[in-house]
Amino acid sequence: MTQSAEHREPVQRRRLSDEVAKQLEDEIVSGVRPVGDRLPAEKDLAVSFGVGRSSMREAIRTLEAAGYLRSSHGVGVFVVTDQPLSAPALDQALHGGYTMSDLFEARVSIESKTAELAARRLTDEFRSEIYGILDEASADGISQEKFVSLDARFHRAIASASGNPLLLHMWDLLAPQFHEYSTRVIGMPGRRAHAHADHKALATAIADGDSELASRLAQDHINAVERELHRSTADG
Repeated sequence: MTQSAEHREPVQRRRLSDEVAKQLEDEIVSGVRPVGDRLPAEKDLAVSFGVGRSSMREAIRTLEAAGYLRSSHGVGVFVVTDQPLSAPALDQALHGGYTMSDLFEARVSIESKTAELAARRLTDEFRSEIYGILDEASADGISQEKFVSLDARFHRAIASASGNPLLLHMWDLLAPQFHEYSTRVIGMPGRRAHAHADHKALATAIADGDSELASRLAQDHINAVERELHRSTADG
C-alpha cells in the first residue's frame, strides 16, 4: 500500500535533515508527490515532518542536489523527477587533479559566504562593477568564451566586495578549475541563460543588502548546474 504524506513514520532525532530527506525521497519515488508537484511552503513542510525549518531546508537542498527537486525563486520548489540520478559527470578531472565535485563543494563554502558579506558591505564602486559585468553579459552576440570570462569576473567581484582578502585569495586559488569547468559546461542547453538569470537575482539580493537571501541564491546557483550535470549524465 502506498504511504501517504499524512501517515508517515515519525522522524528519528538522529541526523534530522538526512532522515527527512530520505522520507521525502520515498514520497517522491512512490508517487505520493508526483513529478510536477509543487511542495508546500518550507514552514508548512517542517510542521508536517515535525522538524525545525533549518533541518527541512537542508533536506530540500539534499534532494535538489540529487536532482529530485528544483527551486524557482519566488515561485516554489518542484518535483522534477522520480528517478535517482547518477553522477559520473561530477567525477570528471580538472586541472591539478581535482574533480568537478571538489570544485562544487569548495564553491558552495566560499561563495555563499562572500555573497553574504558582500550584501552587508557593498560599496558603490563594487555595485557599479557587478552591474557593469552583467550589462556586458547581456549584450547580443558575445561568444561563449567571453561569457565564461565575464562569469569568472562576476564571481570574483563578489568575492572582492565581501571585504575579506582571505576569501578573495581562496577564490583566486580555484579560478583555474572554475574556468576549465565553466568552459566545459557553458554549451549545455540553457546553461548560459540560466547562469545569467541566477547572476541577476544574486546581484539584486546583494544590492538590496539581503545577506541571507544572497547566501542562499549563491548556493542555489551552484546547485543548479550540479543538478543539470546529473540530469545530463542520466539522459546520456
